[in-house]
Amino acid sequence: MRSMLNLQGSMPLRETVVLFSILILFPCCGGCSFQWEEQDDANTFTFLSYNVHNLFDDQDDGTEYPEYSVAKGTWSRTQYLKKLENLSKVIRESSPGGADFLAIYEIEHERILKELIELYLPRMGYREYTVVKFSNSPMGLGFITRLPVLSCKTHQPVSRGFPQRPILEVEVDCGGASLLVFLCHFKSKTEGAEATERNRVASAELIRNRMETLLKQNPSQEILVLGDLNENIDEYNQVEGKYPTALIPLEAASSETISMVVSRDPTISALDEYPYVLYSPWFAEGTGKGSYWYRGNWETIDHVLLSAQLLVPPRLVFSRFRVVTLAYLLHLDGQPNPTYSDHLPLWVELRMGQN
Repeated sequence: MRSMLNLQGSMPLRETVVLFSILILFPCCGGCSFQWEEQDDANTFTFLSYNVHNLFDDQDDGTEYPEYSVAKGTWSRTQYLKKLENLSKVIRESSPGGADFLAIYEIEHERILKELIELYLPRMGYREYTVVKFSNSPMGLGFITRLPVLSCKTHQPVSRGFPQRPILEVEVDCGGASLLVFLCHFKSKTEGAEATERNRVASAELIRNRMETLLKQNPSQEILVLGDLNENIDEYNQVEGKYPTALIPLEAASSETISMVVSRDPTISALDEYPYVLYSPWFAEGTGKGSYWYRGNWETIDHVLLSAQLLVPPRLVFSRFRVVTLAYLLHLDGQPNPTYSDHLPLWVELRMGQN
């Protein structure tokens, strides 16, 4: 059974985001009872952000990459279901009972999430899910969650030379606290880092502007940005400040900055004079080298960014962050195992704060 809730977005022509809810029914029998798998304690809320790398279903729509065509024999239902099984294994084993909210990038259709839940995650409490993408695009982004969804909107960044992917804004209820989560997959560097940077900046500017609007309406609003931004946390320093990047370090920001401003110091991020600064746990000691291996180096292009409001009590407070490095996600040489994905997942925990 499935019910649909239409939620207005900010895409051109008022495109609608369809949010699906799943009710899974089990047969009844005398003396039988079904229990949810073990969850984290009620005061913590966990999030998994994962670029699953080209998760196509087993039906040809004409927009697939050639290597994922069922008609041509380069893809099959068996391969598709194995990919779902692998993803479900990562979900189950990256967090007790699975994360409360799963942000997924490079996924073709919402039907995939429906089958993922019904076939491989049937007793984990996941009820709501959606995927957004352009009609002619091979891939989209989406989420599944057991948290109550209060609203869901799409935003379309300005195109600056290359097509732009939509950004999802999802408001969820975390034990009575409202949390706004942005799901992003910024433009890649395929056509060159500098040539495509203006597109990533446009996506970052959209989030920055939206944050300003939200925080003017509610200064205590807590915001979490998740996604594959195709940009390292220290990108600005890597290009030696030759041009603006989508992520600008706090020390290089000015009144003219339109990108997202990030801080390596959670104490600075929490100060009142920096309301729009985002803290990146990539800077924390012992975090890990990166989540994506490219040309012999680890990159930090996958991100968890936290608003200042998530760094201080009394409501939700950032607790822990890690790169998920389950043994099977890595080859013996330590690089990502593409059987699962060419990216490693990121995991973050928020906890109800105390005064």
